[in-house]
Amino acid sequence: MTFPTPSAKLALAAWLESHTEFRLSAQANSLTDALKDLETSPKPTSYLTQFRQLKRYFNRTIFGVLMASLILGLMAVPPAFVTNQSSQVNIFWLFIILLGFHALNVMVWSVTMMATMRQHTNSKGMLLNLLIFFNKKISKHSHINKDVSEAYLHWQCPTHSNKWLIGSLSHAAWGCYLLAGWLMTLLLLLTNQVNFVWETTLLSDDAFVQLTQTLSLLPQWFGIALPNQFDILASRVDLVSQTSVTRQHWANFLLASIMFYGVLPRLAFTILCLSMYHITRATRPLSTQEKIIQNRYQQQESHNRHILDADDHKDTSKSIHADTTQDGTLSDSAFSQRWALFEWSEAKPDNLSNTRAVSLLNSREDQDQFLASSNDEPIYILVNGRQSPDRGIRRFFSQARIRYPAIVMVILDDGKDRFVEDWQRLARETGLSSTLLSKKD
Repeated sequence: MTFPTPSAKLALAAWLESHTEFRLSAQANSLTDALKDLETSPKPTSYLTQFRQLKRYFNRTIFGVLMASLILGLMAVPPAFVTNQSSQVNIFWLFIILLGFHALNVMVWSVTMMATMRQHTNSKGMLLNLLIFFNKKISKHSHINKDVSEAYLHWQCPTHSNKWLIGSLSHAAWGCYLLAGWLMTLLLLLTNQVNFVWETTLLSDDAFVQLTQTLSLLPQWFGIALPNQFDILASRVDLVSQTSVTRQHWANFLLASIMFYGVLPRLAFTILCLSMYHITRATRPLSTQEKIIQNRYQQQESHNRHILDADDHKDTSKSIHADTTQDGTLSDSAFSQRWALFEWSEAKPDNLSNTRAVSLLNSREDQDQFLASSNDEPIYILVNGRQSPDRGIRRFFSQARIRYPAIVMVILDDGKDRFVEDWQRLARETGLSSTLLSKKD
């Protein structure tokens, strides 16, 4: 799917609405249409264009890490093939150099994953922190909005998916390192004639034969010619002569082992971690602000489809409740009553610390449950003057006015909020009492 996906656009819009003055158009007919505002604001470089730039920078940084791993893999093999005058290479010392740290890393990763399987950690690991550091530096020099950069990192590196992202990057880097090592080993074996030998002090000859045959089990399934017992015994360091067939068997054994025990497992782990990363990202719970935005336009789409009674309700509520609307100020006793926060994404105001009860009306389910009951006691619903009311909100308050006769709309205002008058107009048209609550109060 082309980037950015609808979910990425929604995450960006939610972050911007929560941390900046940016707001999606309240007049849009659907969420898709509303998200188009990200393509036109601000000028000259829109939020969505900056978001795409950050994605390209992140991908290029990953590509740079993989290229560095390839170069390191190419550089690591030649020193391991340094031979003496008799052109002898210790086969198992070569194994330790090429696959030893890889095997240790896989064991540490496996233990860590099992230990943290049911835990949600904020740790990003050294590799991911390095990518984020480079991404921030590049975005700073590219004059990308700081809030867009924060929104991108929040979307790209969510807490619950970090371990899978770290795993996929680590396995991909190791896979590139081992693949480059395999290619360099193949090149050196094609252009050099070496004798593969082994020597040991603690292990017996039989133990060494058994170890080699155990490692040969997997490559044998694919019909690769590998060292037999005669080849193994004929390759002791104190035996000078070695046939070309024996050398070829050892070369096959070395190349097959790097591929089957190194490159292919890393490829499989990379695919697994990358799949789990995308699955956990796709199934992540929406943030409160994302739910608010979705509900805002879902209700609007619903009213566009069933618009027959929208204007009728408005006119009816005008005629029935117009004379009962009154604007005033909140008394101290109001803060001890029952309150509800409507489509709220910010911190709860300090004024409400002593209220009897504070509930959230963010989701469609919360609002339907609220309208399913009724009460004659005073209830204050706090709305945000920075958000624009739409037809879905009008319908909610029209129904709430009937269910709760003593309901009061309280509009939070910092003196610059541009939709305060829209909320006051909505209160008058639906017959609600309304008042302002300053953020400085």
